[in-house]
Amino acid sequence: MTAPELFEGYEFIKDRNIGYSRYGDGPNYILCVCGAVGCYKKDWPLSLLKCFPPDFVTIVCIDPPGYGTSRPPDRIQEVNRCKMDAEYCLLLMKTLQFEPFTIVGWSEGARTAIHVAGQGKQAVNRMVLVAGGSKVNKLGAMAFQGMRDTDHWLPQARSPYLTHYSNEYLKIQWAALCNVVDQVYQFCGGRFPCDYVLPSIKCPSLVINGGMDRFCGDPRTNFQPVLKDLRIEVHAQGGHDFHIKYPKWFSTQLIDFIKKT
Repeated sequence: MTAPELFEGYEFIKDRNIGYSRYGDGPNYILCVCGAVGCYKKDWPLSLLKCFPPDFVTIVCIDPPGYGTSRPPDRIQEVNRCKMDAEYCLLLMKTLQFEPFTIVGWSEGARTAIHVAGQGKQAVNRMVLVAGGSKVNKLGAMAFQGMRDTDHWLPQARSPYLTHYSNEYLKIQWAALCNVVDQVYQFCGGRFPCDYVLPSIKCPSLVINGGMDRFCGDPRTNFQPVLKDLRIEVHAQGGHDFHIKYPKWFSTQLIDFIKKT
């Protein structure tokens, strides 16, 4: 049996071409958002998508403005970037006529997912935050500053990015991202703009983390007090990219969440 085909294309959204992929043709629509300096080919690869039954889901993976296939122009890293990305996400799914849908965001994409759920209350029926956080503390801000120069990363850490981006793009974008994190910590009380949106979200939510992830705090502390309809799942051995390393476990959690909500 041949693997289901992955469609890749563009839609003109608002003021630019937005690149995306689409997998499956099932009745449950899902939009997946990549992480920082990511793209759908890196953060939502076909090897992961194939763990979902194509007759159950239709999964759209977006490259936000300035990432991946949604270039030029390149990404402008600033504090409100995830909030602005949310509009493109909602307009893409409306254009494709895939509503209502489940919004899924990994890492930085989880912050975009919160804005999508907040802005698109009629279009979004579920929210899934994968290895996400809405705040940054002193240790987190220091960790980002320590990672600022990508030339000092281990080769295995740089390799997934350099498959899709030039070394210069990675260097510039990651340094700019570290500046944003520092601004949020220094001048915004450590709260990303999405943190203010969380209390307004009414749809069922799933927070799913890796137990060995050093970038994410305890979801019971960060999200449980503010999300009204919340389920939490943790992969004990998982790191920050557990959804790629344990795709069958990840797909099982997401499918079960969709079926039960």
